[in-house]
Amino acid sequence: MPHLPPNVVVSAHRQRGVTLIELMIGLLIMVLLLLAALPFGARWVDGNRQMHARSLLWEGVSQARAVALRNPAAQRIGSPAARLQLRAGQLEVLVPGDTTPLWSTALRSDVRLKLSDGNGFADAAAMADSPSPGFDCVNFDPAGIRLPGAEGCSDTDPALDRVAVGVSTQDLLYVDLL
Repeated sequence: MPHLPPNVVVSAHRQRGVTLIELMIGLLIMVLLLLAALPFGARWVDGNRQMHARSLLWEGVSQARAVALRNPAAQRIGSPAARLQLRAGQLEVLVPGDTTPLWSTALRSDVRLKLSDGNGFADAAAMADSPSPGFDCVNFDPAGIRLPGAEGCSDTDPALDRVAVGVSTQDLLYVDLL
């Protein structure tokens, strides 16, 4: 064993693991990083909810048009052959005179749907402040053409040919009614 100077003290114990202070500092850093990431995570969740709602509305419009095109009981062009309606949080495709939906899906309660023209809304606040009617239903004739102003729908203006889909303060997404 080599000789050490007399002022050097050799410890027989080696430090193993981490101290409680080091553990607490590490946990504190992880918590701070998590807290900083929470707003981004919430926006991501809202964005996914909005994309899902837009996809469901898009599918509903497609289903209603398909039902209208193949509805043999439809009277004539210009009369409703199928309807897509929003009732109690459910999107439903119905044939006139029938109360049983041919297609149905649930929408989340935080999803807002509003009729819009081709220009859309500037942002979610403009959508909320707009006098434009909310989406409740849309009718299609046997040729799959939208019938604005059909009975029971607030869809009366032919210029309002899109539905804005909003969740929280996300940028709006749109579905064309065709």
